[in-house]
Amino acid sequence: MYILANWKNSLSSKDSKRLAEALHTRISGKYSDIDIVLFPDDISIETVSLMFDSASMVRVGAQDGPLGPKTTLTGSISLSNFGKFCDYVLLGHSERRMLLGETDEMIAQKAALAIDVGVIPVICVNKGDGTKIDPHFGLKAQLESILDHIDSKSKFVIAYEPIDAIGTGIPADPEEVKNIAGIIHETIFISRNVKSSPYIPVLYGGSVNDKNIKSFLSLEGIDGVLVGSASLTADSFLRIIKKVSDPKHYK
Repeated sequence: MYILANWKNSLSSKDSKRLAEALHTRISGKYSDIDIVLFPDDISIETVSLMFDSASMVRVGAQDGPLGPKTTLTGSISLSNFGKFCDYVLLGHSERRMLLGETDEMIAQKAALAIDVGVIPVICVNKGDGTKIDPHFGLKAQLESILDHIDSKSKFVIAYEPIDAIGTGIPADPEEVKNIAGIIHETIFISRNVKSSPYIPVLYGGSVNDKNIKSFLSLEGIDGVLVGSASLTADSFLRIIKKVSDPKHYK
């Protein structure tokens, strides 16, 4: 089970360090059965990464990745720092798609490069625009763009984040999430119908907190959560971790 914490640009470097220290103290030696990944801002990646260097239960990721191996791009993380300090990278978040105009092609290029340097991409997708014939056409198009660029033996993670649940405090309906997760798994299976292909985890993200997380933990096809504002304090995030670690919340 995965728990991912997207800190966005909500914390100063000092606050990021304090939060990481609090989590390190309270998580160390526990929750070895959960994949916990923290996504601080670029300024804090090195500090947070070095803090958890010997704590195998916590990994660190970047909130975005380089576009190409030789691309010089203002505002992008350097490829050397990316490969040195990051285990994961968050790509295609709806905020970047909508506000910065990131395309499926750009996200796919970043994902392929991340895999080449040993970083696992967490690729965010949303429902997209459907058609009368296929209401999930937009979702499938996002997935197929990624799958066209990534080798069938490569490991990555998909995070489904409905746009109307991001930062609103109103999570998606669990039954809808279950349905979407099924479509994601089916699309990936059809594209990567190779015996040696690794299982691709599917996460849910969108106003997740310790009050509603139980609704998503038991869903078929959901392998974890991407947490936003509820990951910004140690107490709140630890309440989520404890619930994820409790088997009574699963079917």
